[in-house]
Formats: sequence, C-alpha cells, structure tokens
Amino acid sequence: MQKIEINSQKISYVLYQNHLLTVVLKTGERFLYRILELSTFTKFIDSDDKDRFYKTEIEANKKFKRIQLFI
Repeated sequence: MQKIEINSQKISYVLYQNHLLTVVLKTGERFLYRILELSTFTKFIDSDDKDRFYKTEIEANKKFKRIQLFI
C-alpha cells in the first residue's frame, strides 16, 4: 500500500490497495472505504479539487462501505 500525499485543505493523505481506500483527514480522523473501484480512485487523484471530489463522489456515495478507524 502506497501513501499518497494530498495537497488539499481537508485531506492529509490517502492509501489505496485492492479496492480499499484509507483517507486521513488533517483533523487526524481516518476513514476506510471498501469496494472503491480503481477508476474512481484515479479520478480522485487526478481531480483539481480533491476535497470536493471526496465529498461528492466518495463520502456521499452509499455503495462504498465507510468505516471510521480509531487509532
């Protein structure tokens, strides 16, 4: 799993492997999304506004299973 630094106001970095996306917010909160397709991840990484893409295409998408991680 590779750590990818994100240059946005809300997201610190992400990790992606085998349909699992971990999003680490700058607040320290961590969220794991299951069943995230590689094409969606690629669009997210390539998007100009990663905060908006995360909110509208990942966080709000009910088909992705979201789990909050407490570490």
